Amino acid sequence: MNLHRQLSRQAQVIEEAEKYQKERDRIIADNEKLHDEVDNIKKEYNKKEFEMEWQYTNRINKLEKENSFLHKVVDRFKETIDIFITWICKKFDMGAENNLIRDFERENNILLDAEKQIKHEEKEKDLEMEM
Repeated sequence: MNLHRQLSRQAQVIEEAEKYQKERDRIIADNEKLHDEVDNIKKEYNKKEFEMEWQYTNRINKLEKENSFLHKVVDRFKETIDIFITWICKKFDMGAENNLIRDFERENNILLDAEKQIKHEEKEKDLEMEM
């Protein structure tokens, strides 16, 4: 009977050990699935990060080219205006261009230098906001 109890106890221990082994195997399998999911998420993240960075860089390059072109247009416009004013002054024997420019700016409350005009307008807005 003692032997029978020992065998029964051993059977229970083996059963318990098998149960824990199955649970361990299941946990390991779940852990591997989680690691695979994490790896897939990392791959997706890296892919999206690369795509977004490429789009961002591409957009910046386009904007820089557009900005460069606009600067060239503005610079060329400034040169054209200067040449035109000089031509008008010579054509109509008006004297110094500076006087014509000064009078034009004063009478029309506008500056021919676009950058100075923008700064002037910003100052006026700031003053209006303060009041």
